[in-house]
Amino acid sequence: MRVVVSLSRRTEPYFHAEKLAELLLRRYPPERVHTVVVWTKFPATVLSKLHRVLSQYDQVYLHLTVTGFGGTVVEPGVPPAEKVLGSIPELISFLGDPRRLRLRPDPLATFRRGREVYSNLHLVPEIIRKAASLGVKSFSSSFMTLYPKVEERLKREGFSFIALGEEEKQYIWRHLEKVAQESGAKLFACCVPGLPKSRCIDGYLLTLLHPRKEPCRTNEAVGQRELCGCTHSVDLGWYTMKCPAGCLYCYGSPLRPRRNLTNIGDERLNYFEN
Repeated sequence: MRVVVSLSRRTEPYFHAEKLAELLLRRYPPERVHTVVVWTKFPATVLSKLHRVLSQYDQVYLHLTVTGFGGTVVEPGVPPAEKVLGSIPELISFLGDPRRLRLRPDPLATFRRGREVYSNLHLVPEIIRKAASLGVKSFSSSFMTLYPKVEERLKREGFSFIALGEEEKQYIWRHLEKVAQESGAKLFACCVPGLPKSRCIDGYLLTLLHPRKEPCRTNEAVGQRELCGCTHSVDLGWYTMKCPAGCLYCYGSPLRPRRNLTNIGDERLNYFEN
């Protein structure tokens, strides 16, 4: 049975496309692969950086993250939402089916720095509506987890995290579910306590969408979080592949840019470790 390859839960493939492309072709050539699942905040990862390589595989499934923080101090090296959303028609054309694209307005979070408040809670409903109007059928989201290293990073940058109570979370989630439903789509919870377990990598769905309906493994993946329902895949990418997008809340290995990226994708800028 051919394998599902995840590219990648552990880093942003946009910044490591050349290395990941070489690894993918060498370790998992097209004849060995059922589906390549790409996780990215950059449409160019699929449309240009990895386009030639991904075109050789039977099926590509895309998790496209759009939080609404893109281009702000929270995500200084990420494209703004309107730019990413504008790429959805071209992405769907490449993927061949809108069901092969899941949009991730994830995480839901609010931060404070001095008197300034940065939140995407009011932005996500419109992100869902806009993406759904362009053909997106499924969404995944979660509330930000404050890991110790994330809390330390926020402090160093002068930020604090504003936690939500359980009742607030339930109210927000019901509202977002309603927005998705009214837009003809579905919202899935990604490892959210108290909400149904979902599968971001879903072997049943990937089998259904495969051009020849070829089956893949559907047993639950090992080594994931307790609330994760994902089915088996192999992940290419490592936390040591540091990401210069600079997202404040990142639980991987981010680099903080010296200034905001005004031209997203300009990798000639200098970065420093955070």
